[in-house]
Amino acid sequence: MTALTLIGAAVGTVLGAICNRQECSEQLVTFLGFPGELFVRALKAIVVPMIFASMVSNSAALGRAGGANRIAGMALKFYLSTTFVAALEGVLLFNLFSFLFEPINSSTGSSGGPESSSSDPSAIPSVVQTGVLDNLLHAARDLVPDNIFKAVLEMQLLGVITFASFFGNALSRTRGGDLVIDLFTSCFDGLVQMIQKVVLFTPIGVGSLVAGSIASSHNLGDAMGSIGMMLSIVTLGQMLHMLAFYGLVYWLFTHRNPARYFLGLSRMWLTAFGTSSSAATLSTTCQTCEDLGASRETVNFVCPIGCTVNMDGSALERPFVVLWIALAAAQPVPLHKQIMVALSSTLLSIGSSPIPSAGVSTLVLMIDAAGIQSTPSVQMLAGFVLAIDWLMDRIRTTVNVTGDAIGVAVIDHRLRASCCQDGAVLGDASTGKLSQETTASLESTDV
Repeated sequence: MTALTLIGAAVGTVLGAICNRQECSEQLVTFLGFPGELFVRALKAIVVPMIFASMVSNSAALGRAGGANRIAGMALKFYLSTTFVAALEGVLLFNLFSFLFEPINSSTGSSGGPESSSSDPSAIPSVVQTGVLDNLLHAARDLVPDNIFKAVLEMQLLGVITFASFFGNALSRTRGGDLVIDLFTSCFDGLVQMIQKVVLFTPIGVGSLVAGSIASSHNLGDAMGSIGMMLSIVTLGQMLHMLAFYGLVYWLFTHRNPARYFLGLSRMWLTAFGTSSSAATLSTTCQTCEDLGASRETVNFVCPIGCTVNMDGSALERPFVVLWIALAAAQPVPLHKQIMVALSSTLLSIGSSPIPSAGVSTLVLMIDAAGIQSTPSVQMLAGFVLAIDWLMDRIRTTVNVTGDAIGVAVIDHRLRASCCQDGAVLGDASTGKLSQETTASLESTDV
């Protein structure tokens, strides 16, 4: 499957480049990307019910011993910490390489001209503070949905996971709840079978998605020429975060060689890069983590949480891009406000949807939160960024799913270590079922 996916991506790149050069009709470009669109739609149709069923069944299993809340807390602390670190890395990366960028002149003014003095600077901090507060309130609302069916339909995964975990935990303490738990367990197994069938079309879907993206980017050459340096530095930062930071975290918590673990993630990386969706890659992420030795119960419980709240790639990229736009538009952002940009990026990353190009809609909000005026230069640079977002989205998604896999490995290792200290047997790794001793010991697990 890995080789076929690589071939599909290569063929899609060639076809997309040919169509882009020949300026093919919009209908042909749409047809070229249509199989990929169907592929992603099929994955998205299955993944939300699969997450709901998984969280219900696993929360019920862990809830009997009081371990669900503890594992969820471990996962949230881990992913939130790495996301905030990624956002700070984006700010640090920009300050290290800011000397490579110079302000550009717009059609109506330059640094110090009318564009940079049309608003009251004293109003900028309140704009930033309001943006952060709104982000906090928005994230809190997503955690507590007022309509679970609406949350499922709109893919508000934070609310879906919250409700499913609460529901599963309640079922574990309800008379006759075992029948409902068995129902959701069977539903989850059936949905996994459906996902496995859809994944067989990954080479075709990935090739179509890549071809359609390249073919539709008519201004790709100009955009790459204008922001090539920015894209190169962002990519460097993403690779350092994915390999160096995650490798260090993996080694510190598990005391194992991270290189061996990374070698087993190739298929997950290809799927993430091709689909540009953490949700669409979720089944592959779960299977990869399980193949690398994590217990099935830990994988099925932690992976959906990571898929929802762990957006390290987005958190690292957005501050750098926003600060680059500000500098190039002759509106540099002071250091103390850059920290606010990092915080806003963290909150927006947590609340974003794990679907392709979900970060596009937040770019303007990030620019406003940084206090950057919407001048012609800013609009032009933002347009350049959106022109190649299809590529940046694939890179940041690959980083996101790597963080998901590292989180699963770390949490599973800590659970196993705690169980061994308590004298419990973890269970059969081939089935992923935890023993009764292991489940009981989760109640005393601490990190």
